[in-house]
Amino acid sequence: MQIKLYKNNLTETARTLILFFNGWAMTPESVEHLMLPADTDLLVVWDYRDEQMPSFDFTAYKIIRLTAWSMGVWAANRFLSDPHNKALAEVVGCNGVAICGTSYPVHDCYGIPEAVFNGTLNALNDENRKKFNRRMCGGKSLKTLFEALEKRPTYEIRSELAAVSDYEQKRERPEDQSVCKYPWWKMALIGMSDRIIPPANQLAYWKSCDVQIKELQGVAHYPFLNRQHWDELWA
Repeated sequence: MQIKLYKNNLTETARTLILFFNGWAMTPESVEHLMLPADTDLLVVWDYRDEQMPSFDFTAYKIIRLTAWSMGVWAANRFLSDPHNKALAEVVGCNGVAICGTSYPVHDCYGIPEAVFNGTLNALNDENRKKFNRRMCGGKSLKTLFEALEKRPTYEIRSELAAVSDYEQKRERPEDQSVCKYPWWKMALIGMSDRIIPPANQLAYWKSCDVQIKELQGVAHYPFLNRQHWDELWA
């Protein structure tokens, strides 16, 4: 994992921290344009080739607001389920917001269909990576984000996706255990024009959980385009 901290005040630590788990192949630029609430810092987590987060002092914050997008939902679950992070999970509580993602990145009913996921992994190259980015964003209009994503080499993001695949192959399938065993989610936002994770699969997963569901009509997999403030995601 990699992390980047955005401070609201360069000389003081804020009271609240937004702990944001980014999507696969992303960089912090995906949410850099969103304005922070008062007295709030932002920690962006990305790059899931390994599960080790660099050292960070979460105890400096009174409130931690968990927000995760796409593959970040899976990554947040994995991180907070680690017994070493039990104290952090308790501070996070049960107010997390999951955006265009589920706890099962590879699943025919609850995530990306297995054939689609494996096809993406096996055929990933510079050209079809651009096609993926267009599907994710719903078009070609996000020039700044496209340029930021291109900074990560294809071999790196392929390795990241392979790490997800390896973990999921060893994991118990949801039919064999409680589908919703992650207590930190309060709300799920679903882009109803999502072309990466089928909205029907997202709905099927989150309806099995005790969370509030918001269907975002006309919103693609990248839901931050027409938003300027973090508060808009929690309203």
